[in-house]
Amino acid sequence: MAGLVAARVLSEHYDEVVVVERDELPDGPAHRRFVPQSQHAHGLLGSGRRVLVGLFPGLSAELAAAGALTPGSGDPAMGDRSLFLVRGGSTIRIPAWWTGGFGASRILLEHTIRTRVRALPNIVVRERAPAVGLLTDRTRRRVTGIRTADGDLGADLVVDASGRGSCLPEWLERIGYRPPPVSIVHSDVRYASVVTEPDPSFDPAWLIILGGQAESGSSVGGVVLRVEHGRLHISFGSIGRSAPVPTEIAELRDFADRLAAPVVAEALRRSTPVGPVRTFRVRDNTRHHYGRMREMPAGVVALGDAASAANPIYGQGMSVAALSATALGRVLTAEGGAPRPGFERRAARAVAATSAEAWRLAVGEDLRYGCRTEGVRSPWTARFGAGYRDRLERAAALDPEVAAAFNEVLNLHRPLSSLGAPRIARRVLRPLRDRDPGPLSATVAAVLGAA
Repeated sequence: MAGLVAARVLSEHYDEVVVVERDELPDGPAHRRFVPQSQHAHGLLGSGRRVLVGLFPGLSAELAAAGALTPGSGDPAMGDRSLFLVRGGSTIRIPAWWTGGFGASRILLEHTIRTRVRALPNIVVRERAPAVGLLTDRTRRRVTGIRTADGDLGADLVVDASGRGSCLPEWLERIGYRPPPVSIVHSDVRYASVVTEPDPSFDPAWLIILGGQAESGSSVGGVVLRVEHGRLHISFGSIGRSAPVPTEIAELRDFADRLAAPVVAEALRRSTPVGPVRTFRVRDNTRHHYGRMREMPAGVVALGDAASAANPIYGQGMSVAALSATALGRVLTAEGGAPRPGFERRAARAVAATSAEAWRLAVGEDLRYGCRTEGVRSPWTARFGAGYRDRLERAAALDPEVAAAFNEVLNLHRPLSSLGAPRIARRVLRPLRDRDPGPLSATVAAVLGAA
């Protein structure tokens, strides 16, 4: 996804853009060998959707035609349904679900965007051609291309969008540069996911359930996303030293009954799997600080997960990739047609700025679960204090204004610091009994104990 969006942005600045892809690309929406995480629930945030619909006009209509739920599609399944964030006994209803992304699987979204990118006249996609190193000039001060399994490929600019498995730090060492400073969070995330067909009688009041934990502070939770053709993508994840999530459907149902919020367990019980339970593990999350390198060669930039890969359980990756690609485009535009000396550092800092809020949000949550870190600066979420965070979530469950502010932050529209603004802080600190929750759905009322 990072490479596709970067290619679209770069197509406005270069005569030819070559996407070098090690995988064999399918003709339709399908999983790929080198993207095992596609088997698990993926979220597109409102900020990411805004970028994608701007770069690919008509994207919403294409996804709707392929069976996805899209904002403004008029699909009767949308109704007034909502996004729910469940943390223990609190449920935050955000009626403005359309501030989020699409009701589509990652493979459908990727396929739709890949088709649009390949149709652009100045973009070439090379399949089954893994990159294996960098080319440089004699001084090794400029990267002049990459080495691939099919031979060398020259370039004016190399953009690393290869994801969390990026080899760029090692490649830089090979050509004589110290790798960038790095921040690491040892979160040890484990997933178990399944796609299901809901029973005909199952008609819940929600569109999406996020973070359905057993209790506040639990490091095990569930996610339910409605994707194309009415199916449900259900993922369970654990952080840190929690017991592994079961991999058989019967055991997973028992596990959901014991550990996840009731709405998540109900979704699994009242639907039929259309495939096996898939598992995945991510041990570490890494942020490479390319903008802080003392020396860096010209001609190379990293973005997306290759630059900053936060805990994937929070669903920020695709949106950060889209935001960082557009940040690169803005820097190229400001250069006036040809990158000037120092462009790479300016680009690295612009990319880092777009991923900073997502990283702070993710690390703040990881710290709540006791994850060990290396080289990580204290984020805003840690400064808030556990008491304020917990009260914020309880207030958002009953206060539409707090819920809207929380939604803006989660969708990366506004910085985390905005939740400490005086107006929001006053509403957070008001006694909960003074709230007017407005109309609550039966699902919300049941979880809140207000039925």
